[in-house]
Amino acid sequence: MIGRNELCPCGSGKKYKKCCLQKNQLTEFTRNKILYAKGLYKNMENKIYKYSKLSKFNNDREKCTNKFYISQESNYIINKLYNTYFINDYVNDDGNTVIKRFEYDNKLALNKSQRSILSAIIKSNISIFKIEDIGTTKMTIRDYFTDNKIIVEDMDIFKSLKKDDNIIARLVNVQGMNIFVHECIKVSKENMKIIFENITQLYKTNNKNAKSIKEFLYYNSELLYKFAQQIILNDESYIVTPLTLNKSNIKEAKTNNEQNQNINIYDILKNNMEEQYLQKGLDLWKKFIKSNKSIKGNENGWAAAVEYYIKKDAGETITQAQVSQKYEISPSTLGKRYKELKAS
Repeated sequence: MIGRNELCPCGSGKKYKKCCLQKNQLTEFTRNKILYAKGLYKNMENKIYKYSKLSKFNNDREKCTNKFYISQESNYIINKLYNTYFINDYVNDDGNTVIKRFEYDNKLALNKSQRSILSAIIKSNISIFKIEDIGTTKMTIRDYFTDNKIIVEDMDIFKSLKKDDNIIARLVNVQGMNIFVHECIKVSKENMKIIFENITQLYKTNNKNAKSIKEFLYYNSELLYKFAQQIILNDESYIVTPLTLNKSNIKEAKTNNEQNQNINIYDILKNNMEEQYLQKGLDLWKKFIKSNKSIKGNENGWAAAVEYYIKKDAGETITQAQVSQKYEISPSTLGKRYKELKAS
């Protein structure tokens, strides 16, 4: 251990306390936070992975395998990518993903922290990022498709990357820390141009079913996974082959996702509303979805708005803050959804 008053080992000639001490303390603090966040993520990932191995998913796994892999030749990295895709992205014939089934089957068994991590995993998506800056404890990356800039503190990844690198990766925000959930696949500038132009063109020819390129990629994430496989099976300099698209993917997945959201809201209401108000709440939601074909937003937000609406209508003294806390959402979200319900 270096003493505070000893010469700094960096060779500056200054005392350690006047030179690198604070930087090293910050580095250690950040690394500990990242390790803690990764531990929480890994614990949840293991639970979901174990769940995905249940026999009820055997048929889905076989279909997903046929859809995902581009070659019989495989390796550890590709298999890990496959598991991420199967659990988070693959939509089965019933319109479900494994992770959404896990959420439904385990909602009463998870604590608040675990539910928060699970929600962050569900919201995550694979994309291509450009490394814009790398500091001591933070890295700034930019999503090519959304242009969003993201701060990453996953320091162990820094040593394998440099500024202006392009990577295919998936991020999850765990307790405010953005971490990579699998290996970052480097993409050459030549391949970046091919991939970006290919996906942009596919989006332009299919944008009737997707509001944004982010939504398009959400329902067609296998495109990026297949590009990643081409690179992994060869090397970074390999020139990837453009891909085609099953045009029914977006429309079917989008319809199934909206249907599942409505089913989830019914379940949330049944699990939270008192018996004397429940039927009125279910009737209100049924009436609302009949007149609103496309409904976006957090299921808990809508369920909370329904309960608040019914209880206010019944003359019960209740505040938005009370209902928001019950459903673990913000009062502003509840207020927004409540106004939409009233306006319908």
